[in-house]
Parts: sequence; structure tokens; C-alpha cells
Amino acid sequence: MLSSGQGSYVDKHVSGRGRRSTQVALRSVWAFMLREIQQQYGRFRTGYLWALLEPAATVAVLTGLHAGIRGGEANIYGEHPVIFFLFGAVPFFLFFGVVNRSQNAFQGTKGLFSYRQIKPIDLFVARAVIEALVVLIVGCVFIGLWLWWGEGLALRDPLLLLQSLALLFLLGVGVGLVYGVYGAIFTDLQRVFGITMRPMFFISGIFFTIQMVPQRYRHFVDWNPMLHAIDLARESVLPAYTSPASPGYALLCAAALIAFGLAAYRRYLPQLIA
Repeated sequence: MLSSGQGSYVDKHVSGRGRRSTQVALRSVWAFMLREIQQQYGRFRTGYLWALLEPAATVAVLTGLHAGIRGGEANIYGEHPVIFFLFGAVPFFLFFGVVNRSQNAFQGTKGLFSYRQIKPIDLFVARAVIEALVVLIVGCVFIGLWLWWGEGLALRDPLLLLQSLALLFLLGVGVGLVYGVYGAIFTDLQRVFGITMRPMFFISGIFFTIQMVPQRYRHFVDWNPMLHAIDLARESVLPAYTSPASPGYALLCAAALIAFGLAAYRRYLPQLIA
């Protein structure tokens, strides 16, 4: 048996080692973030511009279609169509960007993992965080331009908006982790994963809410956790809309995906760094 002095020494040694491991991981993630920012945006000045163009083009096209069908002055749930589509497009691109960028973290960079302190998950986390920050900055830019233009924004529930964005980030991390691990190990699955992402644009609520779906068809779209998260974002800014979405269901799906992805990562880690 260990004496009290020996036991405290072991506890301090283990906790100290745990702190050092955490510090190494955080430094590795930070270094990868700086590296990714330099590679993705530092080489070309237009890199930042492209981050704005995709959601801006999506909002512009959807707003134009709405104006052509219902007229330019027709509001949606008491708010301007630009706000309706903006708070559908930006949350969607938050999820899509995290999945798209992070799922490639385990491919083509194996030389970086020859050092024992550096893990593939560090690069994965760095890419996911960068993409989320970029999309959030883009969203803030759009809101700033909207307010500068002289239009109003009824932000009913800021905490609900943050909750929905956090759910979309976690869903993106879960899907990106699963796609990244299995796509790196079984390369033929990459095409399948790419195909599964394409319909997301149409079924994730960018241009509709849950209440817009007829009741007899609603159970088909209710299975999509992204729709629940985006619908909550809409409720936070639309004065006349109360969402039937379930944040608990979206969180449960995100937790299940992350747990499954981490289990796969641990199972295939030797192959990911080989």
C-alpha cells in the first residue's frame, strides 16, 4: 500500500503530466491554426473575399427568387427576407465549412505526425475552429453592413442564437470526424460522403422553416438535426416565429456523432499516422 506521502506524490505526478499533455495539445492546435490561416488566406489577398462571396451569393439569389415570386416588399414572419435567408445561410455554411475543412485533416499531412507530441486530432480541431471563426466573422460583417444600410434587426434571443450556432459547430465536428477518419482509411468512401453532403443544402432549412413543411411530410425532415439547429437560429431573430425544433435532439445527434468519430479515430490512429 502507498503511504499518504507516496500517494500525494503519485497524484501530483499524474496531474502534472496531464497538465503538460494538455498544454502540448493546446500549443499544437494554436500552431496549426497559425499555419492554416497563413496557407488558406495569407497567400492570396482574395482569400478573405471568397469567404464572403459564397454566403452573400446564396442570400442574394434566394432573396431575388423570393422577390420574384412574392414581391419585393413581402416580409417573412415579420422580418425582411434578407434577414430570413441570412440566418439560414450563415448557420448552414458554419456546419458545411467545418465538415468540408476538417474532414481532410487526416489526409496528405502524415509527415507532420512523425513527432510524438503532434496528433492528427490537433490539426482537425485547428481547422474546425478556424472555419467556424471565419464564418462567424462573415456573419458579423453582413449584420454590420445591414445595420449600416439603415435597416433594423430584431435580435429576440441572443442566447438562443449562440446555442444554435454551437449545436451546428458540434454537428459539423461530429460529421467531419466520422467522414475524415473513414475517408482516410477507406478512400472509396470519400465519393459517397461527398454525395451525401449535396442534398443538405435543400433539406437543412436554408430557405424554409419547419412550420412551412406540411404536417403530413414533416416527419421526413424532422430527422435532420441541422434543420432543428437552423430553425432555432431563425426563431432568435424572427419576431413572429416560434420554432418547434428540439435543441435536445440536435445535441444528442452531435454527441453521438462525436463519440462515434472519436472511437473510430482511436481505432484507426496507427493507420492515420503511418
